[in-house]
Amino acid sequence: MAVYVEMSNLSVNTMGISEYSNRYYIGGSKFQNCDTLLARITPCLENGKTAFVDILENGEIAAGSTEFIVLRARKKVSPYWVYCLARDENFRTYAIRSMVGSSGRQRVHDKYLYEYLLPTIDNEKMKVFSLKVRSIFELAKLKRFENQKLERIKELLLSKMEKEGIK
Repeated sequence: MAVYVEMSNLSVNTMGISEYSNRYYIGGSKFQNCDTLLARITPCLENGKTAFVDILENGEIAAGSTEFIVLRARKKVSPYWVYCLARDENFRTYAIRSMVGSSGRQRVHDKYLYEYLLPTIDNEKMKVFSLKVRSIFELAKLKRFENQKLERIKELLLSKMEKEGIK
């Protein structure tokens, strides 16, 4: 059994994954915490479906749709920077322009993303960036979990009120 993330579990306006299921791994994209999931298919890419993975236990590997491109930080590159790159308008425009396939089912191929020209990375600036934005990513995760708990409490209260005939 593994955590499994569907394309529908990614939001177009939040950076986290709020819902997922558990199922036996039978294929699909594999990913871990601090990876970025980028939709490769139209219209999901154009709509902005991108997520920063932070829902797993340490060392846990998850699976997801084959329509994800998994972006992972290497060496001295911050995983937060990778997520921000995936949300960058220039990067997304490049990815969208490189889509191939029949209309309605166009996809970005990984090889095109390898050709994207990145700026020269200054290791010291990358460290500073990572230290500054880490707390923002952690706060977003905490707020997402808080919102999920509040939603569950709301559902329980509404259910209880309905059972008791309270309007």
